[in-house]
Amino acid sequence: MNPVTPIHLDVWSDVQCIWCYISSARLRAAIARHLGPVEVTYHSFQVSPDAPTDIDRDAHIQSHNVDPARMQQIMTQLRQLTAQEGLAYNPDLMQPTNSHQALELLHYAGTTNMRAELTQRLFEAHFAEGRHVGHVDELLAIAEEAGLDRDTTAAVLADGRYADAVDTDIRRAHQLGARGVPFYVIDNSYGLSGAQPTQQFLAAFEQASRA
Repeated sequence: MNPVTPIHLDVWSDVQCIWCYISSARLRAAIARHLGPVEVTYHSFQVSPDAPTDIDRDAHIQSHNVDPARMQQIMTQLRQLTAQEGLAYNPDLMQPTNSHQALELLHYAGTTNMRAELTQRLFEAHFAEGRHVGHVDELLAIAEEAGLDRDTTAAVLADGRYADAVDTDIRRAHQLGARGVPFYVIDNSYGLSGAQPTQQFLAAFEQASRA
């Protein structure tokens, strides 16, 4: 019996992207239900690359010029969607920031086979716990909680050794036509954009399996 060829899935996301957070749960469900192996490679993308580290949350919301009633409607929808996926979500605690160093941290985590785990941990820290994922001290605490060595992680962030890797990932996503995240490429052939339903992931996996 020939071994089943794994499906390779490339994932671009940002730790501050709510749709990435929602889609991560749907993707995990699809991988669990798919009969064959799925190998996932994670890549970086910044939703707000020009954002400063410290942002006034209320001013940030107001800058989007969204009607308060419409904003409340959006928040209600997002609470419903995250709850459906079993995800904690506390938007009143969220602290918007520049995510570049958090993404650098994820590249380092990838060298220790912990990127998937730390990605989910950073999602939770940002969207559920109100932790500031743009502050180095907070990133070091989260990394240590996940099992990474604090001193080594501090050195990695201090010298910016994965800064170019983050930027390379972003350029590659743009070359592939991505203008936002989540963005997925299956077996270098099938592209998916946005927070797809679990069933859509499964259909794409089946298509790739038959190719």
